[in-house]
Amino acid sequence: MKKYLLLFLSLLLVSQVALGKNFYRYKDSNGRLIVKDYLPSEAVTVGYDVVNEEGRVLERVPAALTAEEKEAELIKQEQMEALQKKQMEERRRDILLIRQYKTTEDIQRTEKNQTAALRANIDLLDGHNSSLTKKLEQLQGRAADFERQGKAVPKNILNEIEATKSQIETNKASIVRYEDKIKAIEAQFQKDLIRFKELQALQLIERNRSNGNSASNSSVYSCPDKPACDKAWKFAQIFAHENASNKLEIVTDTLIVTGKAQSDNQISLSITRIPGEADSMQIVMEVGCHTSEAGTKLCSSQEVISLKNQFINYLTERESL
Repeated sequence: MKKYLLLFLSLLLVSQVALGKNFYRYKDSNGRLIVKDYLPSEAVTVGYDVVNEEGRVLERVPAALTAEEKEAELIKQEQMEALQKKQMEERRRDILLIRQYKTTEDIQRTEKNQTAALRANIDLLDGHNSSLTKKLEQLQGRAADFERQGKAVPKNILNEIEATKSQIETNKASIVRYEDKIKAIEAQFQKDLIRFKELQALQLIERNRSNGNSASNSSVYSCPDKPACDKAWKFAQIFAHENASNKLEIVTDTLIVTGKAQSDNQISLSITRIPGEADSMQIVMEVGCHTSEAGTKLCSSQEVISLKNQFINYLTERESL
């Protein structure tokens, strides 16, 4: 029994030591260091340290936020959440793009399919308006005949003239709406195409890092910072213009695409600019050939290999210009 009593007293003593009294240390408005054995409201406002009897800091509590600071913190939190939501949506969109399309031609084909019905509606409305315009001219001619004879224009002709004019304006408004839809679709597909090429370029660079070599139809040029890359990008456009078989079709700040190869001896170029580590950037050029057997051989030929090396040399030589 005595043994158990000693154990109980020992545990009680340890508990009391562990739960020793805490103090609250802070600086008042005059900069003086204040220590209290209770938590003053002033300490909550300015921030305080929780210390034990030996003066060791157990916890640091920052100053309470003012109403303005709370509002700013709330706005900052909302902005962070909005940014995270946007980034998640962009990642979801990236995954969908890679799964949905294999080539840029797939994207362009889908865009054409989506706008085809809208363009057909525009053609129908244009045709209808041509007929209505002729009808309106006839009605106005009949009305003019009455006026030349000094007679009042019959009400039914006037009503028909107004109805025809109204229908023409309605059709024009519909055409504008269809054209706006087409522009919106084209703008979205343009963004999708650019992002698709960026994702392809990123995948290419990652494969090159993993394998330690370059893909057979691609070449990667690295520039140290944005100004250097802006300069190289201008020369990349010139290179594409001078070396691709067909004219430039897409030129943006991040993507250059020439017309695709139409025959066995033609090549197309696709050049993408993507951010690298820190402030560095990379410019990725991909060579495309015709889908025929001869086109496939061309893309693996010494001619194309030389073109890839020429691209790197071309940009490197112009770094110091």
